[in-house]
Amino acid sequence: MGPDPPVTLLIRVLAGLAAALALVGALAQPTTLRTLPQDAPRGYLTHVRENLVRLDGRQLKLAPGAQIRGANNLIVQPAALPKDSLVKYQLNASGELFRAWVLTPEETARKDPTAPQGGIDAGRPFSEIVPKPAPEPLLGAPKKP
Repeated sequence: MGPDPPVTLLIRVLAGLAAALALVGALAQPTTLRTLPQDAPRGYLTHVRENLVRLDGRQLKLAPGAQIRGANNLIVQPAALPKDSLVKYQLNASGELFRAWVLTPEETARKDPTAPQGGIDAGRPFSEIVPKPAPEPLLGAPKKP
């Protein structure tokens, strides 16, 4: 014999409730919306070593509690940061990197209010803005004088 009818009904109701909760949970996934500070300048950020980064060619220390957020808005460890990432950033009062946000292609395409006329985002496509890495010199190649 099968289970009692009230038990079968309870199992069906609980299974339906679980399916409904799963559906509501899937629909309630937050979309990644982030607001970047309007006054934050853009720059190219690369991890150098330990708590040192290179921002637009100058070497800076990371501030205590510094955060680097990826294009998906998750925190990125400095060593995992792609080389020459285009970011918006904030420095603390000591000139250390406090916050940085890796820009998405959509954010890069927006006009940057902090850029001088004809600056980094002068209406160029994202693929033209990101610098191409220089080729690595061959090992054992003679050095140019």
